[in-house]
Amino acid sequence: MNMRRIECILLCLFIGILSMAAQTRTVTGSVFDKADNQPVIGATIAVMSAQGTVAHGTTTDLDGKFKLEVPSGTQNLTCRFMGYTTTTIHLQTGKDNYTVYMENDSKQLNELVVTGYQAIDRRKLTSAVTTIKMSDEIIGGVNNIDQALAGQIAGLSSVTSSGSPGAPVKLRIRGTASLSGTQDPLWVLDGIPLEGTDIPSMEDLQDIDNIYQTSIAGINPQDIESITVLKDAAATAIYGARAANGVIVITTKKGKAGKPQINFSMKLTYNPKTDIDRLNLLNSDEKVDLELGLLQSDYTYRENKGDVARIIAGYGLTDAYKAGGWNALSPEAQADINALRAVNTDWNDILFRGVFNQEYNVSLSGGSEKATYYSALGYYVEQGNVESVKNDRFNLTLKTDYRINSKLKVGASVFANRRKQRSYLTYNEGFTNPVYYSRIANPYMRPFDDEGNYIYDTNVQHRQGDDIVPDFNIFEERANTSNENTFTSLMSIFDAEFKWNEHFKVTSQFGLQWDENMIEKYAGQDSYAMRREKEQHQYNGTTVLPEGGSNKITENHSSQWTWKAMAEYQNRFKDIHELELMAGTEIRHNEDKSLYSAVYGYDARTLTSKPIIFPNEEKAESVPLHTETYLENAFVSWFATGSYTLLHRYTLGGSIRFDGSDIFGVAKKYRYLPLYSVSGLWRISDEPFMKNVTVINNLGLRASYGLQGNIDKNTSPYLIGIYDQTTILPGNSEDAIRPSSAPNPDLRWEKTQSANIGMDLSLWDNIISLSVDYYYRKGTDLIGLRMLPLETGYTSTTVNWAQMENEGVEVALTTRNIHTKDFTWFTNLNFGYNDNTVLRETVAENAIKPSREGYSVGAIFAYKTAGLDDEGYPLFLTQDGRKVTATEFFKLNNAGASTLSAEEQRNLYSYIGSTEPKVSGGFMNTFKYKRVTLGINCIFNFGMYVQTTPTYDPTNYDRGLNSNRDILNRWTPDHTNTTLPKLMTENDGRTGEYLRYKEQNLFRELDIWVKKQNYFRFESIRLGYELPEKWLKPVGIKSASVSLEGRNLWVIASNYHNYLDPETMGNPYAAPIPKSFIFGLNVNF
Repeated sequence: MNMRRIECILLCLFIGILSMAAQTRTVTGSVFDKADNQPVIGATIAVMSAQGTVAHGTTTDLDGKFKLEVPSGTQNLTCRFMGYTTTTIHLQTGKDNYTVYMENDSKQLNELVVTGYQAIDRRKLTSAVTTIKMSDEIIGGVNNIDQALAGQIAGLSSVTSSGSPGAPVKLRIRGTASLSGTQDPLWVLDGIPLEGTDIPSMEDLQDIDNIYQTSIAGINPQDIESITVLKDAAATAIYGARAANGVIVITTKKGKAGKPQINFSMKLTYNPKTDIDRLNLLNSDEKVDLELGLLQSDYTYRENKGDVARIIAGYGLTDAYKAGGWNALSPEAQADINALRAVNTDWNDILFRGVFNQEYNVSLSGGSEKATYYSALGYYVEQGNVESVKNDRFNLTLKTDYRINSKLKVGASVFANRRKQRSYLTYNEGFTNPVYYSRIANPYMRPFDDEGNYIYDTNVQHRQGDDIVPDFNIFEERANTSNENTFTSLMSIFDAEFKWNEHFKVTSQFGLQWDENMIEKYAGQDSYAMRREKEQHQYNGTTVLPEGGSNKITENHSSQWTWKAMAEYQNRFKDIHELELMAGTEIRHNEDKSLYSAVYGYDARTLTSKPIIFPNEEKAESVPLHTETYLENAFVSWFATGSYTLLHRYTLGGSIRFDGSDIFGVAKKYRYLPLYSVSGLWRISDEPFMKNVTVINNLGLRASYGLQGNIDKNTSPYLIGIYDQTTILPGNSEDAIRPSSAPNPDLRWEKTQSANIGMDLSLWDNIISLSVDYYYRKGTDLIGLRMLPLETGYTSTTVNWAQMENEGVEVALTTRNIHTKDFTWFTNLNFGYNDNTVLRETVAENAIKPSREGYSVGAIFAYKTAGLDDEGYPLFLTQDGRKVTATEFFKLNNAGASTLSAEEQRNLYSYIGSTEPKVSGGFMNTFKYKRVTLGINCIFNFGMYVQTTPTYDPTNYDRGLNSNRDILNRWTPDHTNTTLPKLMTENDGRTGEYLRYKEQNLFRELDIWVKKQNYFRFESIRLGYELPEKWLKPVGIKSASVSLEGRNLWVIASNYHNYLDPETMGNPYAAPIPKSFIFGLNVNF
């Protein structure tokens, strides 16, 4: 009986096992990345429950393979992995093995907008934000990230002020927001704001490479994933008192789970030699004839200059030549002068060069679902078109993210770079700059004699006049001086995220930025720079400086640490209500130190120097040997944001932030600045009444209003004084403090009110995408100059009272013109129109230049002229349309001084235009045929003006220097059909006018030297080719591409006659923007 029971039990068990086996099946397969056909490691293959949770599952192995037991009734499996679109595997009867290809979730990435504090779903975005994903097409041949943004974003204007290696670009987002504070946008790297991103005004720079590199110059564009530009208050108010100029958020690349990915890229660039033919300089024949004519005329200013005058004087025939002309010269003198005509030195050929530059980058990335990593090395070297000018950069990037458990993940990033600029020393007198020197060097001069010895240019003079002229040869300066500028930067970011549940998380981030800059300037004993300095420091006719050269070192150290913590909550209720809240705090601390030291009697071979024996204390103070500065600031902030979305189509957002700083530390009520924004979004395309409108894919209206802030670090609420020496009693000098600015306990933050209305529209399955924004920004409490009663002891002080407004429109249009299997054509047009007006500003009572009130912040004022009179003097146009001489226009006396009041003199000026562009943008076309891609990128700036340097001076024309052919087109009795005035002399019988031009620099203030600066530049033409996979697989390469690119090949511009480039025509010392031809290679392993 028992035996039968056992048999029955075993039979039931056997039947049960068979039944269970019949109810399950084994599914196997492999998962690959669709883009590169590589296995996806760690992907989750799962059976989902009715509630949408994972019932059970498995993960793929190192080869992307999986094996999973599933119930026999299962119809679908899900395949999930971070960064990929979730894929559904449809199970078929009789088939147990599947191959799955997963696609990168680029759509999801595009829908998330990274603002530095949050990642916001684009469908709920209420602010004016533009994101561009960095690619080889966008980066192209540029080496700095600010250069890559040119023409890419509506409302962001870009002006390149110099073509020198490493020179920064002037960027403006929706115009200028401050009169004296920072005007550059705030840069944010992976959530941490950067210090040291302000660029100086470059219009007056005279050195070859005295181009201050900002901290963003150290960021390798190849390490950047995307860039987001925040424009209106709804986007920028969360950044507080540094966001009035807009915010540029950089998101760098991260590692992705999977097999290690290796990328190698290189660029080889050729920059052809600078062509200075556009300067229209005089050749030797023209220059000799000009000097001969001037020597025989009544124009006597520096009449002993120039080799012609020197030759004639050497033969003692100056008076004879003035009386009898060419025939009065001896045959020997004539032969020597004619020999000058035969020289024609090509300064373009010997000062400039064509150069090859190179760049190399390699990166390694990968990881698993637990941890990812990204590491990269980059190196590029850029030779300048000027001999001995060089700029290089070395980058190291290390990033890792680690998920400790399902709730906690941490990350760390290190960005390190070292940059070095090299050139020879250009003294503070601009003629030693080779770009400028090429304009003034005589064509008949040779730099070397037949034995290779230096020939000194005795025609070059400094401002002290003719008496003292140190020897100068530009090649000697190149050989015996050096100017090295070394930047070392380190940025470390540590972050942590604790996700309590799917609704609530806490994040914290700590950033440390450390920058060191060392400038070393060496001048050897045999150099103009050293000879000139010895000449400047003399006592009783003898220099106080010892024999030898000089070595001057300036070290700048800056550090910043930032800590912020945030709590975020988000939830969806009944699929109708969506709520997102975030609150946090931020602390920031900055330190800046500088150290300057100088030694003289320096020998570069032995690295030794000599002491200076000063004859008295006054002379010692004129030669500073050591100075130090120190600056420290601290900031603390509290902030919060929130958004509420109803029915997936109505969104209301808001933010608030309190910023406090010790910069404004006197009146406590001004220490903290509340900044806020409110915004809304209506997604019209999601309305039920739009359901049958298939033409429109997306239609949304946005509106925002808020308050932004700005800081002017050059001000202080305290009484600022300078230690000085003064004489109270005869014969005694005493220590004293000389006040330089009045105290202002009410000094506070600058504020900018900003309103924005925008529309986003997509038509015909995104064939056309259009974004239009209108904005109005009003700056109040701007720090400006205010006149004070003289009884206060000060003439003026800086207070919060100035005002300025910006009003404009931005348009971004993208069209998919052609889209077939083998051929696509995309067009992108973006432009921004901005009207800037200063609403409140004042000038000193005795100032003769007008205030910018009512005009643009970049206003250019000049005197309107109306041709020349019968004697070759300019005529001026009065407000009632009359043409008058300078004597009548200015009411001049015989000393050349105006008898008008200062206010009346201010009213004589006319507003000509602004240095700020009215319209800026970009026009890009991308054509792709199978594996070939052609990109044509253009940028444009319209409505801007520049005040150029006159091509000659009618009272102080130096005949010893070369000039362009305008001097030949000047008014003479035999040439009256011209707009260029004569060379004036005190014997013209117009003493008052002559002195006004000579001593008041009146000629530069004429409207004829204000030029339009409109241009349309072909920024880049790039041809790329993706190599076929069948060529690459045998050698273990996943993908590879090659490219050829030409940059700055053509420019269509307003008349820039006599100038090298329309963007640099306002600065004769600036290197022109070079043309470039780039070969690129990009390989993925």
